[in-house]
Amino acid sequence: MATSLSNVVWGNFSIETVQADLDMMSKEKAIYLLHRALNWFDLGGAILLESSKKEYVAKKKGSRGKVTYRYTERNYLAVFDRPVSWIDNVAIMNWIALESKSESLKLWVRMQCIKKSSTVRLSPKGSKPMPRIVYHIGSQNQQIKKFLETRRFILDSLRRMRKKESVESNSLKGNQTDKIDKATSEANKK
Repeated sequence: MATSLSNVVWGNFSIETVQADLDMMSKEKAIYLLHRALNWFDLGGAILLESSKKEYVAKKKGSRGKVTYRYTERNYLAVFDRPVSWIDNVAIMNWIALESKSESLKLWVRMQCIKKSSTVRLSPKGSKPMPRIVYHIGSQNQQIKKFLETRRFILDSLRRMRKKESVESNSLKGNQTDKIDKATSEANKK
């Protein structure tokens, strides 16, 4: 049984690229953390990608569905430019997690330590869109360049695979006809 592309999540993993999964925070706070880490560790440059957003709606009881409060929670990914050793990478990711006071980021860093590489998502995931760049600063000619090349390769691969999947799903309708045509062709060769 073939796996649908919508069930596959593609990511960028690296031991020498400082990356961070900045979930559930404002864009301003994510940019603040980006600048703090850039300056503290001299990381050269950085990009910030919005990976998803979720809207929460609050309705007052008895208000006949009238919205009383709307809140959008955004998730970001940070990628830094200067290559570092894995030991430095772990220290920087932990520093960012502590600065952020985000429990989800602290948990994410622990998972990266267990896997012994940091990973951020590049492809769509379920209803979440593909992460898109929303901010950049400084140099982007080392790790960010590699990240963007990997991202481009994966996006091109996904497009080709989706196109092939679409062609195959359209051809499933004529699958029985194809089998008959193939059998006829083989019979005619004999």
